[in-house]
Amino acid sequence: MVDTKNAEIYNALIKSARKIGILAEKEALEADKNAILSENVINLIKEEGIHRLILPESYGHPQIDFKIYTDLIRTVGYYNLSAAWLTYFYSLHNSWTTFLPKHRMDEIINEGGLLADIFAPVGSVEKVEGGYLLSGKWNFVSGINYSSWVAVGAVREVNGVPDRICLCMRVSDLQLVQEWNSIGLRGSGSNTLIADNLFVPEDLVFSHMEVAMGQAFNPTIEEDYLYKYAPFFPAFFVGFPAMSLGAAERVLDEFKERTKKRVRMDGTNEGQSPKSQRVLAELTLKYKAANGLMNEYIQMLESRSNAHHPAEYNAIRVKIVQYCVDIAVKATLTLGASALIKGHPLEMITRDLIAVGAHITSLYEDGIDHYGKTLFDVETFCIG
Repeated sequence: MVDTKNAEIYNALIKSARKIGILAEKEALEADKNAILSENVINLIKEEGIHRLILPESYGHPQIDFKIYTDLIRTVGYYNLSAAWLTYFYSLHNSWTTFLPKHRMDEIINEGGLLADIFAPVGSVEKVEGGYLLSGKWNFVSGINYSSWVAVGAVREVNGVPDRICLCMRVSDLQLVQEWNSIGLRGSGSNTLIADNLFVPEDLVFSHMEVAMGQAFNPTIEEDYLYKYAPFFPAFFVGFPAMSLGAAERVLDEFKERTKKRVRMDGTNEGQSPKSQRVLAELTLKYKAANGLMNEYIQMLESRSNAHHPAEYNAIRVKIVQYCVDIAVKATLTLGASALIKGHPLEMITRDLIAVGAHITSLYEDGIDHYGKTLFDVETFCIG
């Protein structure tokens, strides 16, 4: 439930989300073919101010809560998951600027461009005076075609100990390779970046481990900033289950409406069939279970405590995504071959949800393994 204070903000953002989602759905086949959303959708995200949503209050933007944020993402996801993916990322990625010195925050934020990131620590760095020389290749950099700045991951050594770091730079200083060709989330335009001995100043670098420990924020950031008072990485990943729930809700609506209109070869209406009625009942209950887990996840984030192990967040998240994948697959298999036609809503949603489930933060076996270990007090590495 959104309180009265935030109701006006909430209603405005949901209205924006619907506009973005509806436009993206209209262009879904084109985006699928081109492996990138059109500038029409990207410009609408910017026109609605969504790309500046997750900024500190001192930059003139209202502070929202996780309920508002996740409902925004899931609303776009109801219409198109690639658009939800980028709506989420283009707003979320403002959060990493808060780990930089104030003058760098001002530089990046005041330019008003879109931000991308890829935290996989696959880059190599050499320490030089004033910064680092960076080389590497990063795949799956979502939305990079439209981004001005990007943060990428690498590993440095501090007193002989490996430290994961993120280095921030202008996209124009890197080589962009257009090679995104996936089964799902094709409109995310998750292309490849290459750096070759690129100099990155020290004040554009921050430590991943310090982020995980809550020690990386610029001291000027307000205490009530959304990504400061919650455990950072569980908060950072909150959009993946949210967009999945939006897509799963659309699946249920599509399944119900198409089943009511479906006539079998013997002339019977499938909406009157106990088989499809039972399927819809089971899928609806699964959706309700996933939605309940989402509510619990948000409550955990907003408790402003460190009472929950990162693996618990991870497990809840992967379970929500898995439920949503299951809903889409079962609905598709029950509707039959017509749901496999290219461009059918269930065909696209199922592919996209599989792609969400294959993201490193949504891998089901990994998430359940981490959580099971913690339940038996076995040490496991999980950032959330």
